[in-house]
Amino acid sequence: MGRHKEPVRYKMIGRYWYYKTPDMDGFKTTGETTKALAKHVVTKLMQRKVAGNPNPLFNNYAEPFFDWERCPHVLRLKAEGKHIGERYCHSERVLLEQYVFPSSLGKMHIADIRRGDLLDYRARLQAKGVSGNTINKIMKAVKVIFSEAVYREDLPYNPALGLGNVVTNNKEAGIFSELELRALFRNPYDSLLWRSPSDYICFLIAASTGMRSGEVLALRWCNVHVADRYIHICEAWKDNNHTVSGLPKSYKPRDVIIPQYLADRLVEYQRITAFGAPGDLVVCTDDGRPYTIVRWQKVFKRALYGIGITEEDRVARHLKPHSFRHTLNTLMREKGVNPDVIRLMLGWSDAKIQNNYTHFDVARMVRQGELMDAVFTDQQALPVSE
Repeated sequence: MGRHKEPVRYKMIGRYWYYKTPDMDGFKTTGETTKALAKHVVTKLMQRKVAGNPNPLFNNYAEPFFDWERCPHVLRLKAEGKHIGERYCHSERVLLEQYVFPSSLGKMHIADIRRGDLLDYRARLQAKGVSGNTINKIMKAVKVIFSEAVYREDLPYNPALGLGNVVTNNKEAGIFSELELRALFRNPYDSLLWRSPSDYICFLIAASTGMRSGEVLALRWCNVHVADRYIHICEAWKDNNHTVSGLPKSYKPRDVIIPQYLADRLVEYQRITAFGAPGDLVVCTDDGRPYTIVRWQKVFKRALYGIGITEEDRVARHLKPHSFRHTLNTLMREKGVNPDVIRLMLGWSDAKIQNNYTHFDVARMVRQGELMDAVFTDQQALPVSE
């Protein structure tokens, strides 16, 4: 009579207990340091079937992830009332399809993947010349998949836990000088800089309020309160095609002051635009449609070239539309504006600061607006201290 074969064998290697079943080629870790917990993990693995397969390929398990309608991670967060952006999901999905699904990592069984496999995969991406920023985004998507799998108890442990980011050559966005700001915005009808009044007002809003691109391009007249000198930011584009809008990046509405210089230009612009009704977009094409990101970039580069900033200069100085936010922050700090107030105005989410300034009086911000008026009109403004 043959010897009875145990269904599961256990072995301690280093600090962790490993297991092996008769159909396995080698031992695999349970991620546990005690045998009792290791047995508990293995029992749950053997009882539970993941998509009809106790150990599916990573591709098969990850297939619905970051699909806005099907992703288990997205659906769980939305059900719990937590925020996740559709644009973010779309960009992560593209990375999965382009870099992960076709790779050898995607063809491994998910429960067999170890931290070393992820490190090797990351090294292969680096060897192919993929940028550090892109690699970190790819690995972030992979981390979410493993984290969700562990949360749902489809896996006993997370091999991506503790995996850091690769070093990147990120450069902080450059800033404009006050002379450059005046050159850009002193004349809304300068055809060398601006092809339309909408192009001009688009970037004047960005430069004088620090609003993000999605916030500027989704701004409607009903949220522009010129008489009371503020813009209520409660909407931003959430998809690349600018068809889906939602709350701003911080997921909290905020108000920003309208400097007098911007207020005057807004009044003039609303008078001549064909789309000045409360529900219309402030920045729009000749037929009322929202600007695309491509147009946003083209208008920006053309304006810079018009004041003598060549493409080589722009790249060397790392100037981009986001530079207006950095410039505004720098100018405000130099003029003595309270950093906490700046964070509130620019929508940087910090729970402590947001709580401190949940109900602020727009009138208190008038002096900040005067600072920007001084920049655009080449006049003097009194220093601000809060």
